[in-house]
Amino acid sequence: MIEHGFTRTSVITRLRRGPLGPHLDALATTLHQHRYAPDSIRRTLRAGEQFGQWLTQHGHTIADVDEALVERYLQTLPRPSAGRWPKAAAGLPHLLRLWRQQGLLPARPCPASQTEATQWLGRYAQYLEHVCGSAPGTRTAYLRIVTRLLTALFGAGRVQWRTVSAQALTDFVRHEATTKRGGGRQLPGSATQVMLPLSPSCSGR
Repeated sequence: MIEHGFTRTSVITRLRRGPLGPHLDALATTLHQHRYAPDSIRRTLRAGEQFGQWLTQHGHTIADVDEALVERYLQTLPRPSAGRWPKAAAGLPHLLRLWRQQGLLPARPCPASQTEATQWLGRYAQYLEHVCGSAPGTRTAYLRIVTRLLTALFGAGRVQWRTVSAQALTDFVRHEATTKRGGGRQLPGSATQVMLPLSPSCSGR
């Protein structure tokens, strides 16, 4: 219920009458059940309300939502630093995840078979989106870098982080940085740093 985030009747009424009213109620309930703080619930509901208004203004429905459409929406918002979601969209990944769980968004293609590296990259992508809250453009850039890292470290073989040394990671990051300009030189280091919680046996930690 929206009351998990707001107490003012006028605000609750406005949210419920908005384009995503029922979805915001379900979202607030889900976040409350997962013990999110009221401040976090409020930010997420505000982000959902604004996204819903944008969808309506541009003639879109929930079924139209995909990575490209979300990126178009984010481009209309003030850009944050470090590749994070814009402040006005903070918490929006929670709404997108809820829609996926409810089967409201187009299903993502599932390859008949996946290599171990592909499966690991899938977990990395989910971690970037749901835990780190990275924007779609940032996720794409990080995934490209880490894909090259896996190829450099393991080729077509198994992903075995325990065999990876800190020097190997450092060498890769330095090499990648030389191929970029300006602020882009920080991307390899950031992409690699973010992946470390997913590779607990990596000696580069």
